[in-house]
Amino acid sequence: MKRVIRPAEEEIGNVVPGILFSIFWYCSIGGIILRGGFQLMLVIFLIAGVLPVFQAVTSIRRALFYRKQRAEAIALGNAAYGTITGVTRQDVPYYTSGEHRHLRYRRYYFLNVQMTDPMTGISSEIQSQGYRKPIHRYLSSPQVKVYTDQSGWKHYLEDFQWKQHRNDPDIFNYPREFEEVHIGSERFGQIIFVIILILMIFTMFRR
Repeated sequence: MKRVIRPAEEEIGNVVPGILFSIFWYCSIGGIILRGGFQLMLVIFLIAGVLPVFQAVTSIRRALFYRKQRAEAIALGNAAYGTITGVTRQDVPYYTSGEHRHLRYRRYYFLNVQMTDPMTGISSEIQSQGYRKPIHRYLSSPQVKVYTDQSGWKHYLEDFQWKQHRNDPDIFNYPREFEEVHIGSERFGQIIFVIILILMIFTMFRR
């Protein structure tokens, strides 16, 4: 089962709904202008449509920034072989945006890795960046390659050995958790939300 699972900081995120929303938003405003001409009040709606695009661009720039750091560490060639010894799960609190802010939690998975310096033979334990997905559930072996950046503080895991089939044995005998990847997932919910919002806007502008 070939996969690419990136740490949370390197994920571009689900920017498609926001971009689609902006496209439909400006199409709706364009239709209003064609039918009734430009009105001063439309300036507010034109500005509002920029926000999802701005958020999408920021998300992409952030992900590319951290991916570049990974590429630089790999190019440096300071690599060692490591063994995943465990997984640390952490629920990080955050507040939703908007007028009514609610406390939510994002779950991250950190891989604990024991690595051995190829020059000195000294072993040390490091922790990976946080993953949104339980990446250990997709691995067939705990063996990985660890790249260290020039500062010596940041480590990047590469050369994961992925399962061939989803039901293959896990590398750790941890209790399974529900994974939000199908209907009811965050991405699916965002798509449904955008569709409903577009229909509401379309209905409002047709009145």
